[in-house]
Amino acid sequence: MVEFFWDRESRDHPWAGHHFTLQVHRLASVGGGVVNGVIRERYGRFGRHLRFDRLERLLAKRGMRMEDVPDSNAPAYSLHWQPGSQVSVMASRTHERAKGRRGGGRIGDVYAVSSSMTAEQVAWYRARYGRQNAW
Repeated sequence: MVEFFWDRESRDHPWAGHHFTLQVHRLASVGGGVVNGVIRERYGRFGRHLRFDRLERLLAKRGMRMEDVPDSNAPAYSLHWQPGSQVSVMASRTHERAKGRRGGGRIGDVYAVSSSMTAEQVAWYRARYGRQNAW
């Protein structure tokens, strides 16, 4: 469910943490029971699907606005960014084929949540991919 990314300039340099990603789309096929029990006790049930529009509304109620970011994964996915937290959210624009029994992701589901995406990275994405493929 959670992937941590590390990199280094060369063999002679130390490893440094780069970012982490919550693979939310995996809940669709395996269910919320896969989430650690301590986390479920604290935050409650984890459903199989997290709708991006619902997440965006909940964040907006708390004064957290998401910005659309063009991305190389369009049009299959859309990328969104919250500047204050530097968290990005990728949402699916296509149905995902499930590897499990219960079905895959749906259009509009949150696919992944990552941290950290800097303003410089967002500027690079916008320069590279333009605004034509934002959600």
